[in-house]
Amino acid sequence: MSAEKQHIAEQWFMEYFTKGNTDVLDSLTAPDFVYHGRNGKSDRDKMKEFMNWFRSVFHGDEWILEDVIEQGDRLVVRYTGRMTYKGGWFDIPPENQQVRETGIIIFRFEEGKVKEVWCENSDAAILYELGALKPNTHEAF
Repeated sequence: MSAEKQHIAEQWFMEYFTKGNTDVLDSLTAPDFVYHGRNGKSDRDKMKEFMNWFRSVFHGDEWILEDVIEQGDRLVVRYTGRMTYKGGWFDIPPENQQVRETGIIIFRFEEGKVKEVWCENSDAAILYELGALKPNTHEAF
């Protein structure tokens, strides 16, 4: 595995997510970086806005890179994050509650920078943990 790609993925989680260092995106991503999400495409500026919101809602997070798989210009990371909810997401009251996020993020690299990212995560599970989704209203398989 490329040490350079591994280092960038670690910086993504440790600097961008854990510390909320949005400036690190300028050094990790290509100028025409694209984030592909379920609401469409975003750029670096939107990712910085997201992180400012995220840091206001969740604190004390810790991230573990469970699996890191490289193939060609892609690096796939299966991750787990634990954090404390402080309020500010929908109308969910703050209770300093610990929550866990799991997900998979795919980085595509070009010339040593992250050119594109795709991410699938467990937002619904976090809402369930926070009590925003009623227990026993759906089946889990």
